[in-house]
Amino acid sequence: GIPRSPTPVRLRRLADAAASRRESRMASLRNAVKRVTHKERAQPASRAKLGLLEKHKDYVERAQDFHRKVKRINNLRKKAAEKNPDEFYFGMVNAKTKNGVHVEERRDGSEKLTHSEVSLMKSQDLSYLHMKRAVDEKKAGRLQDQLHLLTENPMNKHTIFLDDEKQIQNFDAAEHFDTAPELAGRAFNRPRKSQLASDEVLTGPSNMKEMKKAERQREAKYRELSQRLKRGKQLTRVMERKQTEKNVMGKGRKRKVADSEGGKPPVYKWQKKRQK
Repeated sequence: GIPRSPTPVRLRRLADAAASRRESRMASLRNAVKRVTHKERAQPASRAKLGLLEKHKDYVERAQDFHRKVKRINNLRKKAAEKNPDEFYFGMVNAKTKNGVHVEERRDGSEKLTHSEVSLMKSQDLSYLHMKRAVDEKKAGRLQDQLHLLTENPMNKHTIFLDDEKQIQNFDAAEHFDTAPELAGRAFNRPRKSQLASDEVLTGPSNMKEMKKAERQREAKYRELSQRLKRGKQLTRVMERKQTEKNVMGKGRKRKVADSEGGKPPVYKWQKKRQK
């Protein structure tokens, strides 16, 4: 058939597509060319006494902050204007306005306690802390008796005194401790030869699995021991602080000598009073 001539609408679309392709090519070339960086001028030397010259970004931040404050004030004015005088909720019972400041009363009853009641509560706290520290010390002592601080390298030293140089040169640790030469260097689990010869000797783990299990149990006991000793020190510090607070609540004129530092309570000095 005979090809039809393009309509005006189709011609316009083809022209727009060609123009957009040319603009895209020009845009890529425009981005490749280095542009001039326009910098804002600094404060002139003659106006240095007025401080730094405000830049545009500084103005934007200041304007945004100003509009936020204006919006907040307008919202508060709107709430005050639309407030219902008969409005009530239970939070109003324990809240009030004092010198224009919103104050909410504590609900734990601490402000209603007398001085003697607070002192009694601190005494009870001290008794509880004493009990917890005693429990930890007792359990830590039992763990120390079981473990004996057993390590590969002994923490203690066993000193043996001899009479002369000849005995020192001929000294044999295995013979002195009456044990096997392989066990002479141990600080624990060092049976005598008579015990090794008898059938009552306790044997160790029979395989590697039992040995690893025993090692894990021993490490767990060491961790528990270190945690209990650490907690005992922490409880001692808390008890010292509680005792100081209780003493400060007592009678007598006093002044603070040193502030608390390193977890220790502050130091107070009481005025000397003659005892009758």
